[in-house]
Amino acid sequence: MADAPTTIADRYVVERLLGSGASARTWLCHDPVDDRTVAVKELHYEHLEDWRHVDLFEREAKVLARLDHVGVPNVYGYFGRDDGGELYIVQEFVDGQSLADRLEDGPMFGQDEIVALAHQLLDILDYLHGRAPPVLHQDIKPSNILIRPDGSPVLVDFGGVTFGWRPPTHGGTTVVGTFGYMPPEQLVGQGGATADLYALGATLLHVLTTRPPTDFSFESGRIEIPAELPAKDPLTRLIEALLRPAPRDRPQSAMEARELLGGGALAVSATTSSAPMAYSRPGARAVPITRSGPNFIDLGDPPRDRQGEFRDVYRNLINPIFPAKILWSRVTHIGNTVGWGFVSLFTFGIFPLSYASLMAGRVRRYRPLFTHGTFTRGSIRSVNKGSVYAAFRFEFEADGAVYSAVIDYAYQMASYWQEGDTVPVLYDPNDPTSACFVYR
Repeated sequence: MADAPTTIADRYVVERLLGSGASARTWLCHDPVDDRTVAVKELHYEHLEDWRHVDLFEREAKVLARLDHVGVPNVYGYFGRDDGGELYIVQEFVDGQSLADRLEDGPMFGQDEIVALAHQLLDILDYLHGRAPPVLHQDIKPSNILIRPDGSPVLVDFGGVTFGWRPPTHGGTTVVGTFGYMPPEQLVGQGGATADLYALGATLLHVLTTRPPTDFSFESGRIEIPAELPAKDPLTRLIEALLRPAPRDRPQSAMEARELLGGGALAVSATTSSAPMAYSRPGARAVPITRSGPNFIDLGDPPRDRQGEFRDVYRNLINPIFPAKILWSRVTHIGNTVGWGFVSLFTFGIFPLSYASLMAGRVRRYRPLFTHGTFTRGSIRSVNKGSVYAAFRFEFEADGAVYSAVIDYAYQMASYWQEGDTVPVLYDPNDPTSACFVYR
């Protein structure tokens, strides 16, 4: 290309063009300062037909820079040229094929793969919609989903991103999105978390049938889904629910949508990352997160108040047998309580004293980590299930080195956590061998 630059901002060495649109193009570049490959998105003022593109471009940069999830590209920088000619976003280069290209000429998807893909995309949306205020992508479609070599999806092109909360008197917004994938309300500038979920439903329908949603009849005011989709429940149930025309009739959150899938198979991890110390291993599984199961959350930067919003998380860490939220059945819990009651009687109270001593030891060991530890991601490497506790050995990366640690939780947790699961880790940066992982 004749006007292709050789460098950008006297730093980023241009290698090739990744893609271009009406007003922006993206370059594959090498950053010699940090010695990494990056994607540099460039907005051309001279090609703009609508100056609102500048606002959208700046919003994309600012929003992405505040997000931290392995399913969303990291943003390393945002700047404009001194002469005001262009704006640039420097972000992580995701080396993967788009879902649209995979559908066009890649291997056919198996139904388990589609279920795993749905779980992971819902995990990304759960993260985005769980921000305060919620972050809405507004243009989910196969071409905006990249598949990493390990199979995990990445949601890209946040050019239409917006914040979800708007006052009731708000008169609507600029229409963004792609016809066929966006819901009816988005056509008049309105949207919310349910609009992203609708777009995901249209995307999954495309993946399942290899036909774009515009190929299906819309005469009834909604996409008329074939009576016999080439799939079984719960995937068909999820797609039908996501594509309901009225927002109030759809699942109201990614978590509700995920419950429609039940405990289906999950593929590679789609949990949050922690730049710059991101941790990943090929073949790692995402943890099944449902309302009845463990929920791994982003604890953010220290200090953390153990009596504040993470009070239940702290109790789960310190009190492993009787946590804040019992994740096993009520029958099991009652049986455990009665059983330990008898043990206490027969041992003349030795068991409660022993357990109190155990909790005191966990307080001394883990309270400093919980309040002041550095947050990253790790992976469970082995699970040793005992009669009372299960020992989880996990690994994580810090400052270029891999560390290993072990933590005990109630043995029932072994039914939720398995080898290869990604877990949030708190560690002491002065002594990374001191570490734990937590859940809600």
